[in-house]
Amino acid sequence: MLKRIEDWNYYELLSVERTASQDEIWEAFQAALTTYRDGSLAVYGLVTEAERGLILERIQEAFQTLRDAKKRKDYDLALLRHAAYFPPKAPFRKSVGKVEIEDIPPRKTLWARLRRIFSRNP
Repeated sequence: MLKRIEDWNYYELLSVERTASQDEIWEAFQAALTTYRDGSLAVYGLVTEAERGLILERIQEAFQTLRDAKKRKDYDLALLRHAAYFPPKAPFRKSVGKVEIEDIPPRKTLWARLRRIFSRNP
């Protein structure tokens, strides 16, 4: 299921990690503005003018928040309080025992199967 643009957090909106530097945020902001500017072929026919305006407002809002260190810290804390945290990678269960690999039984050929079916001895 796709998220609505209103439900995206600022990091998702700018397509940056939470650990992004100020330079990465600036580059992502410029890329987002280029993508959603008036007449952009990237969104041609996908969003209406009203939706495009909403997206541009959210992009501007995201940039204003993430470029200021204090606002960014407050925003990160709010995200942690109100949203479930999903770690970037799934944890793997570590086995403490040995992994034993068994050889697979040899495949029975067609002739062996036929002999078994048509033999008199069950």
